[in-house]
Formats: sequence, C-alpha cells, structure tokens
Amino acid sequence: MKTIPTFTSKKSTFILLGLFLSLFFFSSELSAQDLLVKGIVKGQTYEETEVLNGANIFLQGTNTGTSSNKKGEFTFPQRLKVGDILEVSYLGFITKRIKIGANSTYLKITLQEDDNQMLGALNSNKRFKSKRNKE
Repeated sequence: MKTIPTFTSKKSTFILLGLFLSLFFFSSELSAQDLLVKGIVKGQTYEETEVLNGANIFLQGTNTGTSSNKKGEFTFPQRLKVGDILEVSYLGFITKRIKIGANSTYLKITLQEDDNQMLGALNSNKRFKSKRNKE
C-alpha cells in the first residue's frame, strides 16, 4: 500500500505568508492615494464660456506642470496626492488654485475673466510738439 505524504506546516511559513499578504494589501491602499488627474479648462467671459487652448496647470511650489490642448483638455504628468494644490492660469483670466481631494480624478475648471485694461496711448486731440531744438 502506498502512502501519500502529508503537508506539514511550520509556523515560519505562515508568518512569512501573512507578512507577504499584509504588505500586498497595504501597498494597494497607499497607491490608491496617488491620483492621476485629468480635466478640462474653460474660460468664462461676459458673453460666453469657451475652452482655453494653452492654459497652464502647475503643481504649487514646483516646476512640474502641463498645458491644455485645443479642446481645453489636460492630463497632469505625475500622480498627485490628496491635499496637493494645482494652479491654473491663462492670460487675461484670474489664476485659480484647486486643492486635490480623494475624488479629484477629473476636474472641470472655469476661469473668470480678469478686468485688466490695456496700457497704451491716451486718446488725445492735441498735436504732438517736439521738444528738440530746431537747427
């Protein structure tokens, strides 16, 4: 009669298996906090809301950033943590700061138009008179 060998377990095998499984579960929890952020940037003027091509999106305090495409869409180049702050800016619009939350995987950002007046020559009806001496 042939005997079948039985599996003899040791405590060390179970401890190693338990450590491996706990590391696996904790690493998946930690990576869940890093978010891949995508979104769209729009600009609101007095007349209409339109997508902004070339809006700048930067992580506050760093040089890491990206810009929006022709459709106003962007994908941030690195994973962000909960609590990070993105700065979104575009010429002629007020810069907006957005704090990343646990559900911030797709952002819809609307920038408000800035009330800057263009610098230029004053509208004057006076003729220009040179201050140079005539020779």
